[in-house]
Amino acid sequence: MNWNPILNTIKTILYMGFMHGLFTVYLPFQLASRDTPFVSFGLLAYLAFLFWIVGALIIIRCSVDIINRGRGTPAHVDPPKELVIAGLYRYVRNPIYVGAMLFQVGYILWFGSALGIAYALLFFLGFNGLIFIVEEPILRNQFGAAYEEYCQRVPRWIPRFISSSTQAHKTEASPPSQGHVDDDARP
Repeated sequence: MNWNPILNTIKTILYMGFMHGLFTVYLPFQLASRDTPFVSFGLLAYLAFLFWIVGALIIIRCSVDIINRGRGTPAHVDPPKELVIAGLYRYVRNPIYVGAMLFQVGYILWFGSALGIAYALLFFLGFNGLIFIVEEPILRNQFGAAYEEYCQRVPRWIPRFISSSTQAHKTEASPPSQGHVDDDARP
């Protein structure tokens, strides 16, 4: 089947709208908003808006990268055809999940809910299980050595901040592998 960006965009909106709409937005909001706060963050609670906005922008940006660079969707049943290691994927291997976790931090700040904290912990554990059991084996099988090299260079959750000169040297020293898209690489 040929790559169809419009169809992939529609599938991504439906998939991400349902999955993140339900698990990232709706369920934690329902739990946290109905729970009695156990802590108040005062004015810091307003930082929740920043976490929600940044989380949403990360999810949207990465979804666009998967459609355009990966020629697929974020859905496990219709994954990208090319390994995406550009954009936010240069810094962490799971930026969509990082964006979703930022939403959870926002709910914790805004509602101060013990249920919100418990949900965020289960959410994180669920993501890890999904990554270890489903996603990484699929990516290793599909992209082989290119994915293994990517895993060696890029952390799963927390970015390694290195100087731009070090990054430029690494890019020059090791040319990109076959089977992935790295439009952001700069010599």
